[in-house]
Amino acid sequence: MKKLIILFYLLFSVILIYGQSEDRIVTITTTGSGSSFEDAKYSALRSAIEQAFGTFISSKTEILNDRVVADQIVSIANGNIQSFSILHESQFPGGSWSVTLRALVSVSKLTSFVEARGVEVEIKGSLFALNIKQQMLNEQGEINAVNEMVGLLHEPMQISFNYDIKSSTPRSIDEDSKNWVIPLTVTATTNYNIEFCANYCINILSALSLSYEEVTTYDSLNKIVFPVEINYKGATKIFYLRKKSSVSALQAFVNQWAYYTRLFAVQTEINDSSGYNFLINKIHNFDGNRIKTVDTRSSQYKREPAVKINFLNADQEAAIFSWKDMRTLSEIEIMTGYKVKPRGVLSKYKHGGIVVYENNGHGLVTSFADLEPMDLVSAKSACDNLILNGYSDWRLPTKEELNLLYFNLGKFGLGSFSRSEYWSSSMDMNNYAWKQYLNLNNSNFTNIYNTNKINIRKLDNEINGNYNYDSLQKLSVRAVRVF
Repeated sequence: MKKLIILFYLLFSVILIYGQSEDRIVTITTTGSGSSFEDAKYSALRSAIEQAFGTFISSKTEILNDRVVADQIVSIANGNIQSFSILHESQFPGGSWSVTLRALVSVSKLTSFVEARGVEVEIKGSLFALNIKQQMLNEQGEINAVNEMVGLLHEPMQISFNYDIKSSTPRSIDEDSKNWVIPLTVTATTNYNIEFCANYCINILSALSLSYEEVTTYDSLNKIVFPVEINYKGATKIFYLRKKSSVSALQAFVNQWAYYTRLFAVQTEINDSSGYNFLINKIHNFDGNRIKTVDTRSSQYKREPAVKINFLNADQEAAIFSWKDMRTLSEIEIMTGYKVKPRGVLSKYKHGGIVVYENNGHGLVTSFADLEPMDLVSAKSACDNLILNGYSDWRLPTKEELNLLYFNLGKFGLGSFSRSEYWSSSMDMNNYAWKQYLNLNNSNFTNIYNTNKINIRKLDNEINGNYNYDSLQKLSVRAVRVF
């Protein structure tokens, strides 16, 4: 009761303060990226406007799609953005920029600005709700910023390793000594790009983290916070995030460590071999533990981290891989030895997600992490309403696109897909749906349907037609969008 009284007192105080003012000011922390510092700054400021507009005014964002009008809206001169401060700026190894900033946005002036241009708006919520809306705005801003960070780290992480190869004495595998096996070992060692990635991650999380006072406030409101632990250069830093979705994106990032480390090719005069063929002998524990969904509302600063990330310094061993190369005697006579080289960036991040495929400038991308498991109707609605990395046209994948998610990403350790059933959007007129299973063990998708509550699985190519689904069954959900 005491906490409730204090909460109402604080909210009433906010009403008095804002009631005496002609303006409503909200604070938003956003991240933007671009080919230059100015482009990245503009992207972050536009994101702040979009989030304020959607949270406090209207979900209609057509006016922001006009570049000229958007430029006017973002301009500081018109007062929509009263001021901003740069929290962090980084230039990536490829030359692009990222800017994280905190902006003060005038909701009142933004409302007047769009109304003067013929846009009909409807203010969402009363003045009493302003404090709560500000908190929700911070939560959505955190989700966007963490997903943007994870996406921007995706490419530099692929070029954060150097490789060394060693071969052992060949061993004959037949009586005539015509066929031989040559044991190979490849060691992945971090280079200075890993330190850029570590510092960028730490700086962004520092800008987003709840303060001690904010953690205490969340506790008083009976809301959960999610600690994130970063270990780097012998120091441990703890950051406190607001939403499980943010932690899920970080977990998706650390789940791809094995993929990042094995981006090498072994070359001979005869052929090349991908590092994907090599077995992992030893690998750095980049992921300290799996995501936990626990009630952390008690003892705010004595809780188990929801996710841990253990960054290495430059010139440290990241992984050791092995392979038994089978060669004939005639091949060995041609070969002079083995060479290993990095393969560079193979998986792109663009248009809000990981690229699944691209052809002539168009293609498909997927979000970095799953949404919460849910029934089909909820899954479709959640994807349709998803706003992520500046895009609002996300949707459920078709069954064909779901196949591509596995064959182009999942089987290579990309995308952080769970070993569970995934919904697709493919339906027919009889209200049937495809439910497909992302089988990471044997590289096959299966369709699933229920008979007397028993799951029956058959291979994709053995089934013709669709199957009735249980609308209340909860399956995994992954959003995609085309570009």
